[in-house]
This record gives sequence, C-alpha cells and structure tokens, in this order.
Amino acid sequence: MPDSGTRLSRREFIGQGVASAVGVGLAAGAPLALPDPVAAASADKPDIADHRRLGRTDYKVSDIGFGNAGMREPAILEYAIERGINYIDTARQYFDMEKVIGRIFPQKRDKVFVTTKLTPELVTADVSVEDLMAAVEDSLQRLNTDTIDCCLIHSVGDPNLGDRTRIENNNIYTMFDRARKEGKIRYWGASAHGPKMVDDFNWLIDNTDIDMIMPGMNYMTRGLEPVLAKAKQKDIAVVAMKSMSAARKIDYSAFAREGRTVRQALLKWMLAQPNIDTIAISMPTFEDVDEFVAASGKVTPTPKEKKTMQEYGLLLDRDYCRPGCDGCAGSCPHDVPIHDILRYRLYFTNYGREKYALQRYASVAASRKASKCIACGGPCVTACPFGLPVRDKLVQAHAELTLG
Repeated sequence: MPDSGTRLSRREFIGQGVASAVGVGLAAGAPLALPDPVAAASADKPDIADHRRLGRTDYKVSDIGFGNAGMREPAILEYAIERGINYIDTARQYFDMEKVIGRIFPQKRDKVFVTTKLTPELVTADVSVEDLMAAVEDSLQRLNTDTIDCCLIHSVGDPNLGDRTRIENNNIYTMFDRARKEGKIRYWGASAHGPKMVDDFNWLIDNTDIDMIMPGMNYMTRGLEPVLAKAKQKDIAVVAMKSMSAARKIDYSAFAREGRTVRQALLKWMLAQPNIDTIAISMPTFEDVDEFVAASGKVTPTPKEKKTMQEYGLLLDRDYCRPGCDGCAGSCPHDVPIHDILRYRLYFTNYGREKYALQRYASVAASRKASKCIACGGPCVTACPFGLPVRDKLVQAHAELTLG
C-alpha cells in the first residue's frame, strides 16, 4: 500500500528519469520479444509478480495491464513500465492517448504489447476495406510505430451502433487479413461491455479466427463464464476491462478501514478466475500504479478480503447496472437507452469523467432522454433481473447530466 510520505509526484518522477530502453522500433511483422520487467527503481515499490500467456499470441504479458483512457502525458505510463507492466490498451477515440503513447516510441516499443481499437461508429454493415485500412494506418501514425500488436473492433454488442450485421460485414476480416500480411497488425480482436456482448462474442468465436476478446467484467457481473471457457478452449486471449465496477469514488469506510484494500481485493478475485489472461485497468496516478501492481500474482484473497468483497457486493447489489446484462432491453415504451445512460452516470459520479459524461448524454436524442422516465410507470424496474430501481436512477441521471 503506498505511503503518503513516499509517493512520487509527476515532476519528481520526470526529474529522476527512467532508464532508457535499447532498440529503435520494430520491423513490420517481426516477432515481438518482450524482455523481463525493468529492475525496480527503489526497493520499497511493488513490481509485477506474474506474467501470463496471452492466448494464441503466445506473448507473456503482465497480469495487470495499463488502460487510462484520456491520458494526457506519458509519465505515469513510463512509471508503470518501470514497475513491470508490459500490456497497454488504448483506442482511437480515447482522446489523444494514442499520440501520448507514441511519445515514448520507438525507444520503449520493444518493452510493451500494445492494443488499440477502431472507432465504434466506423464499423458498420457496409464499411469498406479501404476505410478500415485508413483507420489502422491513422492509428499507426498516431502511435508512432510500424505495427499494432492487436487491433480490436470496439463496442460489439451495443444495439445503439446497430445489430449483428455490422460485425457480419466480411470487409472487416478482409482488412484484418490484409493488414496482418502487410505487417501493420499482428492480431485482431473485439471489445464489448454492451447488453448484447455475450451474443456477439459467441458469434465471433464461432464464425471467425478472432485472436482476442475484451469483455467488461468484474466481481458483480455474471453470465460470461461460458463465453470465457469457449474462448480459452480455442486459445483465444481474454483481457478483462471495467474490472473495478463502481469502485472509484465510493465510501469504503463502513467496511474497509485500511486504505484502499477493497480495490486490491477485487483485482485478486479477478486474477483468480480461470480464464482471464490479464486485466486492463485505468491508473490515473502514480499511487494507483503502486496499488494495483501490488495485487499482481496474488490470486487468493485473504479471509478479510473475502469479507470486504461480500460487503462491497451488498453495497452495490441494488445500485450497479452490470455490463452485458440485457434484462431490461425492450421494456421501455420510449426507447430510452437505459444501459448507456446509467453508464454515463457512472462515468459522472464514480469515474471522475464529468465532462465526457455530459457530452455523451447530450448526444442522446431528445425523444430518448431520461426525462421521459419522470412520468413513466417504470416497466424497466420489473424487468431488471437484479431488482435495481432503474426508473429512479434514470431520473437522477437526467438531473445530473443535463446542463442548464
């Protein structure tokens, strides 16, 4: 657990400098050999303790990976690499994160496995090979590299982006095949946290040569286990995301009185699941890096941590809208995008992404906003398999996410 007296500020970290890496980039299509983690800068800081095989890619990656959508400068990423993290997840739509990562390349390119994602709106039932290839080339330029280790279709299973025909478009797989042959990507996959992600992941696993899936999953989600087992049987890499559920800005004091142990307990629970290769998690501060890396390799929660998680689960059980759940789908007479709006509220109240949440809610058509819920009888409430007070939460979300 980080001690306030030993925390490293960004300026102190940059001042100390990070050991320079050997190598000047990767030849397109050349095999990537990830080295052992860099030696710790100080003995009192935790290092990654476990590296796991990433499915059929055969790479060994840290069991804790680096997310950080919206990262603005690379100091924290450099520190994470110093601690032994060698899996980095980004996306074209994560503001300028690709460009920020590109600032440490090519010097540190041979130290990390990098995934990026196609913009969700780009992948449609009729998108062309050329448009998809242009998006990959744009990411290559932004990342300042010759090769993307894994390129993902982002947000499959999201009804707002279209039905399954959007991923049945063969141009997507023609592009991935061409990009792989040209050395622009090594592998491809798909990410999802939408209500139809189980259906779309199953289709992709059954009908394509997909190399990786990235589901939104955490201590509160259920129903993904058969998908993960099928992926593992076919040697498809599994990378978990959104693994903190709502554990960002909640009050732990009622059941966890030793700092932020609940977040480490949640990570340890995730790492103990049999079909997960690594976890991509946001680490916006140096202290977060230390906290999360300290959970690496520890896959057996202690009795106290188990009790903490149980109490944490009870706290969220009637409050948290689970990724991948479609229990309320089709129940709303006004076609309000329940899953999306509750996710925007989570960004606003728990993730510290207030501006982004406001922007996303502002993009919802007026006819589908949660203002419709104020005078509604709430059929979504009876449809929710977890008993959430869905209507009340939507009304609260509308109040919080509406400007003026």
